[in-house]
Amino acid sequence: MDYDHIEKLVCDAKTGNRVAKENLVLEFTPLINSIARKTFIYGYENSDLKNECFITLFNCLLKYQVDNHRFVAYATNSIKNNINDLIRKRVKRNEFNDLCSMSLSEELDTFMPESFASLDDALCIKHDYNTLIYTINNKLNNDERELVDFLFFKGNTLINYAYFKNVSYVTATKRKKKALKKLRKYSLGGINYGN
Repeated sequence: MDYDHIEKLVCDAKTGNRVAKENLVLEFTPLINSIARKTFIYGYENSDLKNECFITLFNCLLKYQVDNHRFVAYATNSIKNNINDLIRKRVKRNEFNDLCSMSLSEELDTFMPESFASLDDALCIKHDYNTLIYTINNKLNNDERELVDFLFFKGNTLINYAYFKNVSYVTATKRKKKALKKLRKYSLGGINYGN
């Protein structure tokens, strides 16, 4: 990338020049394609990841102060940080399944054919789902099932659960850890269950 050219495009784009914005997008497209190709987040398609990156690029354009003369570094770091935040959010949302989000290395990305990866992912997701449902229904007691349903399927917070159950936040946290420990133990322990 020619940094001086990028800075000129940014200055022109901030004044409303549409052609400058389009050229800025063209300059950052190889970087964004590379990031999207190397990243896998469950529930996101490659095009979704690219769109997230372009949204971040345009937000950077809005917030950038032209007297800094460091737009490439600012935008690149922002794009990478946004993707990392998406991965962190997905992992947090799926605490019981550590393999939902990962970043692929270039070697693995070129080694694994797309159709194989999609079929493999689909089979793993189906197996994980069946295992999880079996574990929730057969290995958790009623209170633990209610907690898992309240937090993960209905999308409530632990604070709301504590208030709803009229218990302290510490007690709610202990219950959550206990339920997740059971889920991990039975889901990852290779149990036998009916399909």
